[in-house]
Amino acid sequence: MNSNVNSAPSFAGKYSLNANQTMPNQNACLLRDTLIGAWTTKAKDGDKIHEQLKNFYLNDYNKNPKAPLNIVLDIPNADDKNFEESMKKVGQNFSKLA
Repeated sequence: MNSNVNSAPSFAGKYSLNANQTMPNQNACLLRDTLIGAWTTKAKDGDKIHEQLKNFYLNDYNKNPKAPLNIVLDIPNADDKNFEESMKKVGQNFSKLA
């Protein structure tokens, strides 16, 4: 099997989620935040999403800790299954857009 490690990842798995969804406890919340941060680093336009997350927690979150933080993650095709499994494990709701 030939594999080209220099090829760019193919992005077609877009996921919409509320990154400030109410979680059952603090540990679940921290794990969810960690996973979203990790997946954001792999997402297309991850820098823009990191900026959106940062701005939310510095501004809107302070006004209303239950405010929604709707983000769209465009995950590489090869990671779709892992993304979905990790979100399900922590109880994070998401919708697949594409």
